[in-house]
Amino acid sequence: MRSEDVINEQFRATKYVFGYDQFEVDNFLDRAAEALYRYEKGEAAAHSLTASQVEDVKFESTRFKAGYDLREVDEFLDRLAAAFAQYERDHANQ
Repeated sequence: MRSEDVINEQFRATKYVFGYDQFEVDNFLDRAAEALYRYEKGEAAAHSLTASQVEDVKFESTRFKAGYDLREVDEFLDRLAAAFAQYERDHANQ
């Protein structure tokens, strides 16, 4: 996964069922995209996010206001955490 994959990811919006707060998700994904971009540029020492932090992130849930589909976000976060773990392994082996 690359930074542009994070930037271009879109989730289905929810309104009358539980979802994740869009603002929180978007802000977190902005941080993730920036950290991945730094890895891509070889600036691993400057990264600001780890696989463990991606796995542990929690968002406020919404109902009766716009949110993001819980399942879609969770599945994307699993893939994102795996990408960070791979970058961390690659960097540790250098």
